[in-house]
Amino acid sequence: MESENTALSTPLSGAARNAIAQICAHITDDLPLISLEVVRRIRAEIPDYAVVPTEEHRDFVLYQGRMLFAGIAEQRPPGEEQIAHARELGRRRAEQGLPIELMLGAYHVTFREAWNLILQRATADHPEHVGDLTHLVTLIWTWIRVLTGNASEAYGEEVRRAQVTRVTLAHRLFAALAADPVQVEAAAPMAQSLGYRVDGEFQALCLPAEDWQDDRTEQLRLRLTALTGELHCATAGTRLLVLGQRHDPDAVAAAAAAIPPRRDTTAIGVGLSRPGLAGAADSITDATQALSRTGEQCRVVYFADAWLAAGLGGQATRLAPLFTKAVATARTDPHLAQAVVAFADHGLSVAAAARGLHLHPNSLAYRLGRWHELTGFDPRSGDGLVASLVALRLYRT
Repeated sequence: MESENTALSTPLSGAARNAIAQICAHITDDLPLISLEVVRRIRAEIPDYAVVPTEEHRDFVLYQGRMLFAGIAEQRPPGEEQIAHARELGRRRAEQGLPIELMLGAYHVTFREAWNLILQRATADHPEHVGDLTHLVTLIWTWIRVLTGNASEAYGEEVRRAQVTRVTLAHRLFAALAADPVQVEAAAPMAQSLGYRVDGEFQALCLPAEDWQDDRTEQLRLRLTALTGELHCATAGTRLLVLGQRHDPDAVAAAAAAIPPRRDTTAIGVGLSRPGLAGAADSITDATQALSRTGEQCRVVYFADAWLAAGLGGQATRLAPLFTKAVATARTDPHLAQAVVAFADHGLSVAAAARGLHLHPNSLAYRLGRWHELTGFDPRSGDGLVASLVALRLYRT
């Protein structure tokens, strides 16, 4: 922000300038008590200021008041020291997580109260110069503009710096959790720095990184900050990982799905909620495996719902010879596969499964028997039904 170092020329008379200087001196003498009242009003009008320690808040307001009234008395704009102080305040409020509009609101409360004090003191002690106060409007506006501009700029710089730090930490944390074995000791301080409770419950979500270029990922990060819980995301190879605590996974999935241009095609795998950092690593594995089960008909897959096929997904090639006949039968006679799935989904009841498929029970029973003949898996037995479902779900394409 441009600093304004040249003195402001005003048409004020010497008597008016002396009166204004006296007013500012009297107010400055009372600033220790005045600052307490200003802090009280700010915190009453902006309740979120509770994140700022009261003593720290008072110190900032007291310093700001002294510098402002000195500048008004001397008829000058803010100097380098005041600008540096405003930038320090901006960085500090960003660190404390106070929204920038609330910080600016507090500035305006402070300047409003300063103007009211000047007006009250002039009315009581120098009524003949009340009209001269109009000449202070430009000067006070300059103070507001310069200080809030620099505070806002520093606030933004701190937010960007902190975001880069968080993204870097998230990358390192996810790498430690993906290591074999999991590097719990290395991960713990990074997790704490990101705001996680290392002994708390973690839940991961996994998205295909190819669908998430930098701009979309930044939009997702921004949306995550508005959700309940502690949530961080970063790419890890071919995956975009989101790791959360005390959050709603459905809300995270909805936030991701709402980001264009792939609104209707967002694929997401959701892991189990698991305790501790070792559990976080397992949840990431869950989410990665669940992502592999997404398709056109199901864009969000929970490991809790698809654990069987998702858990065996990494063994699909090795296990394929066991299910050759079943996979071939499902492709050539899909109505037989449909009967097996309906039988499983309807509590192993032939009658209920038949109703679900609008078949006669004898027809459903025939299809189950035919499946047994062609595949070798008897869906009416425990092992046969499990093997049949694995074949149908693991090799569904």
